[in-house]
Amino acid sequence: MTKVRNVTSKVKCTYGEKTIKWIYSLAKANKLHIDNERLQRLKKRWETKKVNSYLHTLFNGASMKDTIQLAKISTIIIQLEKDLHDCTDQYERVYLEENLEYFKGLGKKEYIVLDGQHRIHEIVQYFDNITDFNPPSPVKLQIEGQHGEYSVHGVFNDLPDEFREYLLNEIPILVIIYETGDLKELVNIFITSNSMMAMTMHEKRILNYNPLNRWLTDLCNYDTNLKWMFSKVSSMSGDYHLDNKGDTLFVAEMLLWADNNLYENDVSRLDEVLGPVYSNVKYPKESSKKLTKDIFKLMADGCVVVGEKTVKKFSKSSLYNLFYTMAFIMQKGNHWGSQYNIDGKYKIVNPERFVSKFFDAELERTKSDGTYINYTFKGKQIKRSMHDYSFAKHNADQKHKQKVSIKGEGGSKYEFTDYARLRYLLEDLKKYLTAFEKEGIISKVGSRDGTSRDEMLVAHKIPLSESEGLHLDEINPVSKGGERTFENTQFLNAKTNINMSDRTKKIAK
Repeated sequence: MTKVRNVTSKVKCTYGEKTIKWIYSLAKANKLHIDNERLQRLKKRWETKKVNSYLHTLFNGASMKDTIQLAKISTIIIQLEKDLHDCTDQYERVYLEENLEYFKGLGKKEYIVLDGQHRIHEIVQYFDNITDFNPPSPVKLQIEGQHGEYSVHGVFNDLPDEFREYLLNEIPILVIIYETGDLKELVNIFITSNSMMAMTMHEKRILNYNPLNRWLTDLCNYDTNLKWMFSKVSSMSGDYHLDNKGDTLFVAEMLLWADNNLYENDVSRLDEVLGPVYSNVKYPKESSKKLTKDIFKLMADGCVVVGEKTVKKFSKSSLYNLFYTMAFIMQKGNHWGSQYNIDGKYKIVNPERFVSKFFDAELERTKSDGTYINYTFKGKQIKRSMHDYSFAKHNADQKHKQKVSIKGEGGSKYEFTDYARLRYLLEDLKKYLTAFEKEGIISKVGSRDGTSRDEMLVAHKIPLSESEGLHLDEINPVSKGGERTFENTQFLNAKTNINMSDRTKKIAK
C-alpha cells in the first residue's frame, strides 16, 4: 500500500479519555492558559439553567459528547524552534520568532485552552463547592452490591466520599491535545470548533495573529477610561457589542479613517489589514496609529469627567463624530481640516471642556428644529420620520460621500453636495476655534517647516565649524505654538537641550 504524507500540515494531535480530576487539577494548579485576546472569544457567563444542564450531561452518561481541546505548549515550542532553525525565508522567520516569543512567554503554563473554557470553568466551580447543582432530571448513583440509590444534587462536599471519588476519577471526558501548530492554525481550530455558536465577522477577524490586532486589543483592554467610555455609550450592539470585541472594531474603523480620511466602512479593507499577515498588504502608517491612540485617550478622558449621565444620551455615532472633530485640528494633512488650514494646527489641552462643548453642539445638531417631519392625527401632532437631509439622519449611516445637506431643510444650517456629515462637523468646529483658544481648551501648535539648521546657524552668526554638538532649539516649543523663526530660536549644547525638552525657556542675559 502506497504511503501518503501531508507536507503542508502544521498540526499534529492526540486524543483520548481523561478524568475530570485531570482537567480540574490542571486548572487549580494554574497550568491552563486562556487567551481571550488572540485565541478565544470573551467568556459570557452561562445561565444557571445551562450550568445544570451541562453538569447533568457530564454526570449522567454523556460525558464524551463534548470535547475539550488543548494545545500543548512545550511540544509546540520544540517544533517552532526546529522550524526556525530550518527556515530560509526572512518573512517567515519573523513570524516564527513572534510565535516562539508568545509561547515561551506563557511561563509555567502547560496547555492553551482552544475549546472548552466554559466547561472547564463549570467543572472547577462545582468541585470547588461553589455551584449548587440542581439537575433537570435525576442523577442517581448506587454502590455496587448495596441496596438504595443516592441522588446527586447540591454542592460537591455534601456527597458521600465514595461518590465524590467516583465523579472525580471514574467519569471519562474526551480531550484532544494539539502538539504542534502556530497561532494561525490554532485560531482556525478555535473558530471551526465554535462554528455551532454564532460568531460575528469581527470576532473571527480580530482573532487572527496579526500585530495590528495585538495593537488594537492592547489599546482597548488596558485603558480603563476607554473601556468605561465604550461601556456607557448606547448602540454598542451586534458586531459592536463589547462581548463581541466591538470596541476593537470601532477603533479599527477610526484607525483606517485616520489613515485615509475618505474611508467609508470598507469591510474588505478591514478584512485585509486585520486578517492573516501577508507581505503585500499596505498597513496603516505608524503616524496614523499614534494619532488614533492619542485621540481615543483624549476622548475617553473627556467622557469620564463629563460623566455617565451625559455620555449615555449619545450613541456610538456621536463617538465617531467626536473622533472626526478632534482629527480635523490634530492631524497634519487631514483632508477636511486642510480646507480651512486648521489641520495639525492645534492640540487639545483641556479634553474635558472640549468633550463637554462637543456634546452640547451634538445635541443641537441631532435635535434641531426640522429634523422630524410631523403630521397631525385626530388633532394630535405626531413625529413621523427623520428628514432625509437632517444631520440626525446622516448620523445613522457610516457612508458619507453620498450625504447631501440643504440649508433650511431638515434643520440644516449649511449647504453641502457630498460628505455632508463630515462637512457639517467641520463647519461647526471652525466657528468655535477662536473661543476655544481664548478659553484654554485648545492651543496652537507651531512649526519647524521652512528653515533648516544651517540657515539658522547663519542667522545666529555661528560658523559651521563651531556647530558640532549644538542643538537648534525653539525657545517657545513647537508643541506650545512656537515657530522656527530667528526670534524664537537659539542653539544649546545637546545635554541642556535634551534636559529642557519641550519646556518654555528663560533666556539667560
